[in-house]
Amino acid sequence: MGRPRRLSAIAIGVALVSTAASCSDDEPTGTSVADTASTTTTAVVVDDGVLTIGVLLPITGAGSELGTVMRDAIELAADEVRAADDGRPVELIVVDETELGGTLPPALEEIFGEDVDAIVGPASNLLTERLLPMTVSARVLTCSPTASAISLDAVPDGGLFVRTIPSDSMQARALARQLDATGTEIVLAHVDDPFGVPFVERVRNELNLFGATVVDVVPFDPRQSEYGEVADRIVGSGAATIGVIGDPEAGPRLMQALGAVVDPGVQTSIWMNDAMRVPQSTSYRRLPSGVLALMQGVSPRSSVADPEAAARLPEGGRFFGANAYDCLNLIALAAHEADSTIGTAIAQQVTVVTSGGTPCSTYPTCLTSLDAGRSVDYDGPGGALDIGVSGDPSVGAFELYRFGSSGLDERFGDVVRVP
Repeated sequence: MGRPRRLSAIAIGVALVSTAASCSDDEPTGTSVADTASTTTTAVVVDDGVLTIGVLLPITGAGSELGTVMRDAIELAADEVRAADDGRPVELIVVDETELGGTLPPALEEIFGEDVDAIVGPASNLLTERLLPMTVSARVLTCSPTASAISLDAVPDGGLFVRTIPSDSMQARALARQLDATGTEIVLAHVDDPFGVPFVERVRNELNLFGATVVDVVPFDPRQSEYGEVADRIVGSGAATIGVIGDPEAGPRLMQALGAVVDPGVQTSIWMNDAMRVPQSTSYRRLPSGVLALMQGVSPRSSVADPEAAARLPEGGRFFGANAYDCLNLIALAAHEADSTIGTAIAQQVTVVTSGGTPCSTYPTCLTSLDAGRSVDYDGPGGALDIGVSGDPSVGAFELYRFGSSGLDERFGDVVRVP
């Protein structure tokens, strides 16, 4: 793995208490942090007065378009924290998630080169799930801008895992709403793996609550290269509305098979999840225009609607840059309120700084309110955030997308908000 890129220390608005020796009975100490399914680990953590944040995102290779924008947004947030001139240091250590190759060394220090207090990232659901046992045992707060998998909803995290993207369990509700609004008889297809199975179960349960009829649930093996029989079963169900829960590789292959048998005169819509939003897919570009016209989807909002806020952010806040910006600000604000750099202490303040106070969308504006003795409600450039006790946003914002005649995706309609 390449050497982590370390950014120079910058002044950050966090009033920190240095040295672990000064901890009172109410302060975190070097005791047991979390019980995982099989082990209990102990980490000794020292508050050294420096907030050291690891940034773990895909900087090269697949996903780099998102990763580099998110990195730039994090650095922007750090610059704004420096401008607030609260006189305490923070360090960012940027590591290319791609270079890890989906595997992890046995210790966090081997990833970042030194101890970290908090991490922004990873982008990958799988890497996040693998990383969390390490971060929990080390008492490090992790904030992911993009890891939305349902499998992360109940992962043992000791309160040390936060997401600024809504869980796929919320996306399942948003998708079910669109399916229900389109038709009363629905067929669902899903990639048959640990991602697709719980996702389709959530969608089906929501549709049952709405009173919609699911005529069939059709799994497809992500390892297969051809889905003719699967497409025939989907169309043969007779349902006018099709829901597809796929991944970026197998999903487009299924759409290619569906494109050969779907009758636009019979099927009225094909609703898809966010992972199917793959504009580069040659499968989409080769689809008949009549089939493309049926294709719509639900995706977590990845951009900023407010023009003034968008103008301040890299790429206008697209590619989940606003989510990454939020992670850095949440960590800094929570550290300020905790008066500590220890991850467990910071984590306890995340919900506090995102609900019930004076609304603010940047670190400097929030700090002004805090210095005036007011509590704050950090909403960020994307709007209401409201991190609940689970560490997830209490309300999810989703946008609707579709594909033009060229096979390129485009946003349409209003943002759908799901509690």
